[in-house]
Amino acid sequence: MKDLVKFFLGANSHINFVSYFKQLQEQSDSMQLLILKGGPGSGKSSLMKRVIKYALEKNHEVEIIPCASDPNSIDAFIDKTADFAMMDGTAPHTEDPSLPGANHHILYTGDLWDTAYLYKYASEIKSLNGRIGDYHKGAGSYIKAASALLYENLLYSKKYINKSAITSFANEICKSLSTGNYKDEKVRLLSAVSVGEIKYFKETLPLLADKIFVIEDDFGGVADFLMKNIKHTAEYNGTQIISCPCSIMPEKTDHIIIPEERIAVVTQNRFLPIDFGEKKSAEKFYCKMPDRLLLEARQSDAQKLLGKACTLVKEAKLLHDDLEDIYKNAMDFSGMDGFFEDIIKKFY
Repeated sequence: MKDLVKFFLGANSHINFVSYFKQLQEQSDSMQLLILKGGPGSGKSSLMKRVIKYALEKNHEVEIIPCASDPNSIDAFIDKTADFAMMDGTAPHTEDPSLPGANHHILYTGDLWDTAYLYKYASEIKSLNGRIGDYHKGAGSYIKAASALLYENLLYSKKYINKSAITSFANEICKSLSTGNYKDEKVRLLSAVSVGEIKYFKETLPLLADKIFVIEDDFGGVADFLMKNIKHTAEYNGTQIISCPCSIMPEKTDHIIIPEERIAVVTQNRFLPIDFGEKKSAEKFYCKMPDRLLLEARQSDAQKLLGKACTLVKEAKLLHDDLEDIYKNAMDFSGMDGFFEDIIKKFY
């Protein structure tokens, strides 16, 4: 799925799993949302991919939401042309409809299970679920430790920034923003601790912005202050933005996209490399340079910790594959054709 807007809506963070899937129920007053329920390997992602393919063949504008723990799997998508979305509403991003039957609907793929077959594997399913959970908890511990180091760097570097210079730069970026009817900002994730790596959908940025300001800031203080300024100005002007938090520290904003103006302001660091855009070094926005030796030591240790977290997520994915195999063997996938046809008939 090349050249498509991709974001995450959930990821492991220092406060456990953080989810923004609720926004799909609040996307618009008219949008229809289909929430899929069912266990692993029950065809939810495959069904969404099939509907996405149908929508793209009709030249619809589609936003893809992959799974942070397995980016090859789909957690949700939004068909903006059809004013329709689908999502996996199972753990860890469990969602139930807030407007059931009106705007929000449920499809249970588990109706196609051979439950007698699954009963034979109940103890193995329980064991796999437990081990998968343990690996994700382990990954969370490393993420929490890494985020503590990175947060110390943010606070320390922030003491040395030139707030006046950053505010002037923010004003320069925002001077062309048009006024509008500001709604709650859309929140999306462009990166996440994933299977063996930090997955970063940087290719989404040029699809939504022609002017991309890249703030080269390994330590966070400059970028954090800048993003807060831009968010405040956009809200004051009534300009709609897409706010992209740091996945491991969601209280910190890494990127801001202003689709109506085709502008993006993004953070570049050793975790989020980017090879395009107008680069701005954070060093230009310091009154005095902080102790780089201290900052880089914390940064290096955080990188090692996040590497261990990514490894554990990969191990959890391998166990999840084993779990999916059990459920796949219990599925009558021929019934998925009927589900697909019903979706097309009802929503397209």
